[in-house]
Amino acid sequence: MRRFVLLGLGVLLLGGGLAGAQSSDRVEVFGGYSYLSNDITLETVGSLNGWNASVNLKANHWFGLVLDFSGFYPSTDEDSTKAHTLLVGPQVSWPGGRIRPFGHFLLGDTNAHYTTSSSSPVFQSPFTGTNSLTYGAGGGVDYGLTHRLALRGEVDWLHNGFKTWDNQRSGQVFHNVARISTGIVFRF
Repeated sequence: MRRFVLLGLGVLLLGGGLAGAQSSDRVEVFGGYSYLSNDITLETVGSLNGWNASVNLKANHWFGLVLDFSGFYPSTDEDSTKAHTLLVGPQVSWPGGRIRPFGHFLLGDTNAHYTTSSSSPVFQSPFTGTNSLTYGAGGGVDYGLTHRLALRGEVDWLHNGFKTWDNQRSGQVFHNVARISTGIVFRF
């Protein structure tokens, strides 16, 4: 978890210096709903619903540094999990008009935390670690409503490196997932 927090703080400090030297309309803040094609936590079978948020600190009209967060919270009758991603990377945007497509490459960390109400005296995480290197690529389109407000649709491919304690569950781990997000973008 410490690595997760330090990575985020480092990116914010670096990005704060870039954004402070820029004129207005160089920061984009996104927040909204997110759908994950498969569960990366082994708690449920199928997809997950959650949230996605990001900050894009633009060096110019077409290039920026994006800091991306997302969270998913699957649970069963006995167990629950919190899975969060913190990713950072370059983002390229095509400015112009109401429609602004973009693409990015992301690298960072996925953190999963497990709790259980099981009567079993011994419970341990199904994974060999609770943090995993995660990387991915994707993009989307912003549709401008006003100069400062837009709607966003985004699709990302993400890969995580979680490994399980036993070989029986290893076939259930989804290392490659699609994340689909939609929400609102605020431009400053």
